[in-house]
Amino acid sequence: MAIRNWHPNFYIYMEMIATHDNYNGLAIEKKADGTYSWLATKNSEVGKKRLEWVEKKALELGIDISNPYYSKVMYKVHPTKEKVCQICGKKMYLSYVYPNKNFVKDYKRDFGYSPTAFDTIFDINNHLITEKIVKEQELIKYYCDKFGLDSSAQNKNLDQICIDIELLCRRGVKGMLGPGAMSNFPDRFDGFHSYNRCCRGTQDTGRHEDNMRSYSKDRRAYENWSDGNIHAANKFMSSKYFKGQSADHIGPISLGFIHDSRFLTPLSSGDNSAKNNKLDFLDIEKLILLEQEHSISAVSWYANIIWDWIKFEFARENRKLGFLNKIRRMLLENFAYFMEILWEILQVENDLGYDFLEEVFLKPKKDYFNYSYSFDKKGNIIKITKRNITAATEKEYPRFVRISFEAIEDFHKKENRNIKVNLLDFKDRVNGLKKSISAGYPLKTIKSELIDLTEDIQRSIIKKSNLKS
Repeated sequence: MAIRNWHPNFYIYMEMIATHDNYNGLAIEKKADGTYSWLATKNSEVGKKRLEWVEKKALELGIDISNPYYSKVMYKVHPTKEKVCQICGKKMYLSYVYPNKNFVKDYKRDFGYSPTAFDTIFDINNHLITEKIVKEQELIKYYCDKFGLDSSAQNKNLDQICIDIELLCRRGVKGMLGPGAMSNFPDRFDGFHSYNRCCRGTQDTGRHEDNMRSYSKDRRAYENWSDGNIHAANKFMSSKYFKGQSADHIGPISLGFIHDSRFLTPLSSGDNSAKNNKLDFLDIEKLILLEQEHSISAVSWYANIIWDWIKFEFARENRKLGFLNKIRRMLLENFAYFMEILWEILQVENDLGYDFLEEVFLKPKKDYFNYSYSFDKKGNIIKITKRNITAATEKEYPRFVRISFEAIEDFHKKENRNIKVNLLDFKDRVNGLKKSISAGYPLKTIKSELIDLTEDIQRSIIKKSNLKS
């Protein structure tokens, strides 16, 4: 592996870490020139020894090894919690204290201030208060609202609030703050990528702007709790069949359609942007034909009743222009109801609602990430092979879970939605569902209760829509 021009400060950092007592027994070799072989692949002899060490260290530290634990161990043992960048030689914290791109935009919009790549949330707070842009108590309320902290948190001081939200982000509950360097064990001796976030965009070829645009596409499927083989669809979107074009969902996932390779088609970027989340009659016709060909529903489970009604009306030659606007609004309203129900479920105490949703709706999709797929030009999977699971691929499912749950909170808090819904008419049903979760009823029973509720909501949307016609 070719070494880039490593900064002298990084060599000093390597020496400090490699000789520190916290890493006693962690395998590392020295080269002939006296420098350390910092990198080691997971399947190399050194890599295997590192994995044995980290498991023993986790048990020693009382860290649960039944869940992803490498990053937790390596963060815990790091003596300074600051890492030198291999490229520029500057230090950044390993704690989750740096705002992500969207959070930086929020600071710009809400306070007229754009943080630099090196500004932590503590640096930002100091600037905002020192420059009298905002008062400390106002900033506390701002963070409590943005991160969904309960009202008691407002009794804490600003630093305590920031410590709390750093921990939320480090645990993956929230995603607005990130670390100075991402975890990468056992590939790197200290367990973190050699380049920090300051140089990540230019040095990590996988995170160049073009790749990040495609990387964000799968977020929408996660955020919309879409059905379909989500991992295969992500891979097909970046395949050779879309070179120079954009991958278009024939049925927009924001309306409740599935994220599946067989329901994608090439479209120019401009046409895809113009289409947005609209449906036309040709799209509906294609979706019906694809359903028949593959014996799979074109919509996610929470939109099946409305979709059946749409197909029935379509078969009756209901091809008026207003029909398209009508069904789009129905599907958007249904999705809004669905997300609000998920938010209500998350309010069940002791994370029981969270556990129910992950176990029933997300974990069944976990196996998709364990395989690689080859496709024909229509998105049919023609070959499936078991993937070589690396430290990076191990993070895919946790990322999927994190984004899915973040989307619920974000949707609930979004004030400028075009379609707003009120669960008041279904209050007793929602409360009954939450009580079933709290009481520990069988997952199958609770799932059935939730499906019945979503189907009744869809029927009410159809009834209301027919009355307006």
